[in-house]
Amino acid sequence: MIGNLDHGDIAEVRTEILVDVSNPMLLVHVTTEDGWTGTGETWWGTYQPQSKAGSPVGPIESMTRDILAPLCIGRPAGDIAGLWQRLYRASYQYGPEGVTSSALAGIDLALWDLAGKRVGKPVAELLGPRAHQRLPAYASLHWIGETELVCREAQRAVDAGFGSVKLHEASADIVLAVRQQIGPDIGLMVDVSARLDDAGARQLATKTTAASLEWLEEPIFPQQDHARLAELRGDISQKLAAGENEFSLAGFRRLLESGAVDIVQPDLAKCGGLSVAVQIAELATRSGVQLCPHNFSLGPSLGANIHWAMTASAATRIEVPLLPEGQSFPGSYPMPTLVNGMISYPEVPGLAWT
Repeated sequence: MIGNLDHGDIAEVRTEILVDVSNPMLLVHVTTEDGWTGTGETWWGTYQPQSKAGSPVGPIESMTRDILAPLCIGRPAGDIAGLWQRLYRASYQYGPEGVTSSALAGIDLALWDLAGKRVGKPVAELLGPRAHQRLPAYASLHWIGETELVCREAQRAVDAGFGSVKLHEASADIVLAVRQQIGPDIGLMVDVSARLDDAGARQLATKTTAASLEWLEEPIFPQQDHARLAELRGDISQKLAAGENEFSLAGFRRLLESGAVDIVQPDLAKCGGLSVAVQIAELATRSGVQLCPHNFSLGPSLGANIHWAMTASAATRIEVPLLPEGQSFPGSYPMPTLVNGMISYPEVPGLAWT
């Protein structure tokens, strides 16, 4: 039990899809018999332009609702570790990664949120000792593809107070144009989203040397081909980042043992939640790599990243999504407050950050 307190038995696990054409959200609400509710978030699925709005989250929502939720009813909400193991074992034959680990993550985050609310403490305090009082945030932009628009959005991020900007582009010309736009003092990262082959990745790395990138992220497909990533890392001057498409502790162990990355990027909404994250942070520390949690949602998954990162000594940055001007996420969650480009240790109960 968290804090050895009675956190009540679980009465309901409810999913909520917040529909959006490009940026749907899938929330998970866990309510106890005495009326306390915690809210988590799981992965929103892969964008499918041919599908109706909200449908990419369907398989994860079904796994949560039909397979995992019934196993939670009547169980003590404070026994987060025990319930995680129960759900993991019961769903293992569906395949422990992907849809299954993402569904498990939503429930896990909801339980941590509930625990923090119940004792009136930030989840960061429940996770472990404080490692950071504040951490730098970087703005993560959407896929755009047009040089002028990308430069405009990057400048908007700088004007909003971010000290670093991450692009989702595979064009060296766009990357170099953005560097010229924002100047040499703003950090710049590039997430290729696995759109290149090995030769293309090497070519992009060579052409963008002058951009002084903080890192090059997931340049090749499949993202879990650790041997090829390790070979690529040895051939380029930029640091290599990956990990958002690892779905288990075992996957992160393989990734780090391969020597493929300088920066590891777990996505808590994919890899099983905070209960796994603590162990991933330990792996990162032992491996001597930076820990930069991945997130492209403005909801409880971002909150979980903030709380977790503040307790992880290897954590160096927090990813904050910045949608194109005029777009917004379907939830009512606020952007984090930045002070000199930094996010401070949260002082509010649960997974909230402000």
